[in-house]
Formats: sequence, structure tokens, C-alpha cells
Amino acid sequence: MEKEEYISVYEYEKNVNPHLAHVPFFEKDVNDCEYGIDMIDFSTIFNVQHKSTTPNLLASFITLEIDDVLDLNNNNPSCVEFNATSHMFYIIKGSCSIYTDGDDKNENTVSSGDILITPCFNSITIENVSESEELQIYYINDSPLVNYLGNKAVKPIFKTAIYRKEFLGEKLHELSNPKNNRKGILLSNQDTDALGINTITPVLWALYNELPPNTVQKPHKHNSVALDLCIKCEDSENIYTLIGDELDEHGNIVNPKKVYWKEGCMFITPPGLWHSHNNDGKTFAYILPVQDAGLLLYQRILGIVLKR
Repeated sequence: MEKEEYISVYEYEKNVNPHLAHVPFFEKDVNDCEYGIDMIDFSTIFNVQHKSTTPNLLASFITLEIDDVLDLNNNNPSCVEFNATSHMFYIIKGSCSIYTDGDDKNENTVSSGDILITPCFNSITIENVSESEELQIYYINDSPLVNYLGNKAVKPIFKTAIYRKEFLGEKLHELSNPKNNRKGILLSNQDTDALGINTITPVLWALYNELPPNTVQKPHKHNSVALDLCIKCEDSENIYTLIGDELDEHGNIVNPKKVYWKEGCMFITPPGLWHSHNNDGKTFAYILPVQDAGLLLYQRILGIVLKR
């Protein structure tokens, strides 16, 4: 039965580029979060019913007291925020055991500076195992993408893995070219290597990036949204990111927004904007940008441009 009140049409030239609300600038500090899970939600901007930080990703901070436990249950139909193909946990502070689907055999213990990735699950239990300090985690998944498609993530597309802090430091020192302007390593694995996309999961992309003293990592831009977590910064007054729409004739960002780095704080870099990382001080700083660039690389539309 035809229902013309439901369908609509638009003239092509006036409507081929519809006005969509921009991904917002945003900053959030883990130390400002309540205990439990604090999801960064802009679903009203994207006109969807599920929580979303960006159109494809959901970022959260998890904070647990000593001896506290948190369950992430993906079996509750009213809670779709864990319905994801990819989950990434960066341990900001403390140590914890993470159990998948209630199975002690699937227990992984991780500590400050470690990264754990895991595919779709029915449930995850996170237990603070530190006897002396609270637990802080930066957690990102791609549930907004799966929920936008109206699907359920049921087939694992990569293996659970841990990137230890020591391993990351060793590989950064081993692989970073001292002559390069940018000092960073892309996190990957056998499943994403097979796709040729060099990303931490088929959807998520993660860069372990070092910003040395007296360094400007030159402007670059891409079509993915970056969810940047400052993982080490001892000099917030002199270390910052500049973000803007265009470059001048000298390759500098015109009228940039200035975001100071603060350890344990995340900020959003919207897509398509030029951004540079700047260290005017004398200490090393580190940042962990996470993006949906795995998906965009596979689709051949990431469009990253590096200013030389």
C-alpha cells in the first residue's frame, strides 16, 4: 500500500549537499567524571536515538573506586551502547582485570599505559584490582556505527589483544625516524595487516604519538574525527594543538582554536580541519588519537593530507 505522506523528494542541485550539524569541538577531563561510566554523548546533534560522540564512535571515561566492579551488559535491548564490533580500552591510571562473557579463562589484567582491544561481546566485567588507587580508563567503541545501520554485532572480526606500555615505548623508540617531523607509531595486528589498513581494529585507528620539546608537528587534516587523549604532559602551559579551517601562504593555520594538552583529558578534532601539535616547552609529551579511520581507509576515503 502506498503512503505518500511518508515519502519525500528533493531537487538535486539545491539539496545534494544537505546542511548537517558539525561535529563539535569538545574537551573532557577524566578527573571531572563521576564513578562508573561517563559517556560523551552528542546524539541530539546527529539526530539519532543511541548515544554517540561522533557519527561512528562513542567515547567514555570509566572510573572505579578500590575493589569496585563494573559490568558492561550487551544483552539488555534498552542499552545499545555496547553493541559494537570494536572496543578499545586505554588504562589511564591503576590496574584492572577484564573478563569477557563471564569466563575467568578470558581474564586479562592490564595496568596504567596498557591498551586492550576486544571484538563484540555479550558482557564484560571490569574489576579494579589495585589495593591503593582508583581506576581510570578511556574507552572507545563503534556502537554508533552499528546502531545507525540497525544491526547487531555478533561475529568477532579480530582477536582480543593487549598492547603493553613497555612494548609501545620500545616500538616507538625503535621505529621513529629522528629525521621525521612526526614521531609516532600506528597500532596494528594480523587481522588488519591482512586488510592492508595498518589500524588497531578494522574500524578503529590509533596512533601512539610523541611530541618532543621545541617541536611543531606541522598541520595536517583528514576526513575522520579524532578523539585525542593526552596520555602524558608535564607542561600544559606550553603544549597545545591548533585547529582551524584554512592555511595561510606560509602554511600556518588561520585564526586557530588553541587546545592546551592536559594529562587525562580528551578533546575532539572535527573532520576536515587543519590541526598541528605544538610543544614550546622542554619536556616530552604524548597523545593517543583514536579515529574511525580504519573504516575510512578500507573505503578509500580517509583523505589525509600532511603539510611538509
